Amino acid sequence: MKIPVTILFLLLFLSNTLLAATLPPGRGDMTFPLPGTGKTITVFSYAPAQVTPQTPVVFVLTGVKRNAGDYRDAWQKSAEKNHLLVLVPAFTTQDYPGVNGYNLGNLVDAATGLPNPRAQWSYSVIETLFDALRQQGVTQQSRYYLFGNSAGCQFVHRMLTLVPEAHVKAAVCAAAGWWTLTDDKVAWPYGLAHAPVARTADDLAPLFALPLLVAVGQHDNNPAHPLLRRTAHAMAQGDNRLARARNYYAVARQQAQRRHEPFNWQLSIVPHVGHSGSKMSVWAASQLAHYERNGTFDIRAAEASTSPTRNTP
Repeated sequence: MKIPVTILFLLLFLSNTLLAATLPPGRGDMTFPLPGTGKTITVFSYAPAQVTPQTPVVFVLTGVKRNAGDYRDAWQKSAEKNHLLVLVPAFTTQDYPGVNGYNLGNLVDAATGLPNPRAQWSYSVIETLFDALRQQGVTQQSRYYLFGNSAGCQFVHRMLTLVPEAHVKAAVCAAAGWWTLTDDKVAWPYGLAHAPVARTADDLAPLFALPLLVAVGQHDNNPAHPLLRRTAHAMAQGDNRLARARNYYAVARQQAQRRHEPFNWQLSIVPHVGHSGSKMSVWAASQLAHYERNGTFDIRAAEASTSPTRNTP
């Protein structure tokens, strides 16, 4: 029996509408299975009032507190204003313990030192979630944005380095306490030598070509911050987050220039901001919204909108 074309279109429309309706406007949370791990992960979300499957998707990676709900709430007004679908995965300390489990990607078993299967990497979770959202019809976007602050920035820049095939459109990486330099002469995790996932200077062209905004607050320069790593290798990057962000950017830019490779990164020192996830979230949202509209970041305009008020951690 032949089905009229008009009925087929109606069925397709209703199907897509029902799937998209699984993520209604406003605050929410969802739990996803993670194949190959035996785990699930909760994702805190905010969808703007006029959300559609075409709404740009932003994955937000939290700082050391793993406070996904707080980050979602910090993004709420900006998501509404800039029409962004914000998703904040809750990487629990039980499933992803410590720096090894979260910041460093859970690439190796902390007890044995042996490599973990790729499905168990924390970096793999983002692609798994994005694939699930596409399959469910929540989004029809082919790529997504990333934002990470502090420990979340550590997550983001290492994910971009070690998983270059990820469907990332552009990223903002803010206020990391320490970095994995794009230097294959410096030992992991401060550089790429002997990294659990082999990377050499020959492998970094996709990373350098990615639109990446490295950011740090103007006042995030406290060498005595209680969460700042002070190992010899970390101190070699600078004695505060501001210095370390500048160093990370400079090392990468010099490498790209030396190898004559396209370099699409930018560095921003955000005025009137210390170590503040909430203020960086507002700033990053405006940057990503501008990138979505224009294909470029707009550092000066976004910085001007950051008022010189007291920072919150």
